[in-house]
Amino acid sequence: MWKKTENGEAVKPEALEISGSNVILRRDFRKVEASEDIPEHYTYEEWQMTADQYEVYQNFEQIIGEQSDALVELAGMLSEVI
Repeated sequence: MWKKTENGEAVKPEALEISGSNVILRRDFRKVEASEDIPEHYTYEEWQMTADQYEVYQNFEQIIGEQSDALVELAGMLSEVI
């Protein structure tokens, strides 16, 4: 599941990190400017999963992408008719 988290430095973390049988996905990066109380850093959503779970995730992402493309194409066809 996606969880909101942050790092403690000005370096943007990688969107995909694989370490052994663990995979970390990150998305929705937002840079937080430094203030008197906190240093510059990033906030983002993170999902930690096993390599097996990541394989399933990749399959679903591909299917969802294909369905999204098909819906966009269908919407274009409908707009030409209307």
